[in-house]
Amino acid sequence: MSLGNLYDPLRTHLTDPYPFYERARREEPLFYSPVIGAWVVTKMADVRRVLRDGQTFSSANTLRPYVPFPPAVLDELAKGLPHRETYITMDGEAHRRLRAPAAAALAPERVAAAEAYITERASSLIDGFAKDGHVDFMAEYANRLPVDVIARLVGFAEEDTKAFGDDSRAAAAMGMGHQFRSEEEQLECARSWVRFQHLIMRYVAERRAAPRDDVISDYIAAYAPGDAPLTPDEQAGLVGLVLGIALPGHITTSALLGNGLLRLLSTGQWRLLCERPDLAANATEEIARYDTPTHVFLRVTTADTSLGGRDFPAGTELALCLAAANRDEEAFERAEEFDITRPVQANVVFGQGAHYCPGAGLARREIEISLRLLAERLPGLRLVPDQRVEYRATLDHRGPLALQLEW
Repeated sequence: MSLGNLYDPLRTHLTDPYPFYERARREEPLFYSPVIGAWVVTKMADVRRVLRDGQTFSSANTLRPYVPFPPAVLDELAKGLPHRETYITMDGEAHRRLRAPAAAALAPERVAAAEAYITERASSLIDGFAKDGHVDFMAEYANRLPVDVIARLVGFAEEDTKAFGDDSRAAAAMGMGHQFRSEEEQLECARSWVRFQHLIMRYVAERRAAPRDDVISDYIAAYAPGDAPLTPDEQAGLVGLVLGIALPGHITTSALLGNGLLRLLSTGQWRLLCERPDLAANATEEIARYDTPTHVFLRVTTADTSLGGRDFPAGTELALCLAAANRDEEAFERAEEFDITRPVQANVVFGQGAHYCPGAGLARREIEISLRLLAERLPGLRLVPDQRVEYRATLDHRGPLALQLEW
């Protein structure tokens, strides 16, 4: 029996998929998953080859829902703006052109300029619970800091940040393989998607009339220059472009923060970090490698090709398992060991090649700053005993739903 018939990423393998990934790398590094409807790729060399070759392995299916939407959900989604391609699902020159403003908005100099705000906001969030002696780290910190940071960079006012976070987090489940408990839950996520689109559309209209130094204004200047009223196609396209940076701009970072604190505190390496805060950057990389949030990243072949010793016809869908690749024994020594003193070595947590995540630098700085501040302010952090850590039931941003800490 193929391992693909055993792979159950949103149930059996949600809490701890890594033993299964280790077995797959050893026994069947490429296997077909009926659940995902794609061939799952688990070895680093194969994952890197696909990510580097956008001509043979297209991104066109990246946002393909894993399960077709019910008619009622499609009706709800139709109340939003019409779908337009984003750079996430494009290749070649079209991808480079549309990605450029996102890359510029999150360039190293702008990330550096944002560090003061990241530190200020992180400190303020810690102030909010430091005297309590306990906290749900996800609710009070990990799900808040990345939202506040990316919302500010994109151009949202502070009073809209909560709506930005709530609706974008729910909306993200629509395209990320989320395991819905009911159709009503899926309908509510669809409503969040529509609300978030309309919220962005309001900001697009405002920035058209009065540009500012933010991502929304940058996108308008790049793709709809001038002052003429925006056409419906331009409106939908701009909303899609903003969505392409707003959603991934916080979801992955939130998951990394939760995964990181859980791993540091459960392995005893939190004390080492407190003793050696200079390891914060190393710890950030090891968290990203060891507990990568992205477990499935779709690609589709554009021509007949071979990968990992198998031949595939054009139109074959592949699911790159970045989390499995980042623990590949052939790519990392002691791959299954979490070690924040490990010398930094390239991994694929943020992808590779043309589609490398433009927000990778920002995410790293948020995590590093967070680790330094938490180690300084709350060195006595520990996990609340006997808690059952449950994970967000998605394939694209696996992280704890809640994480109870005390000190």
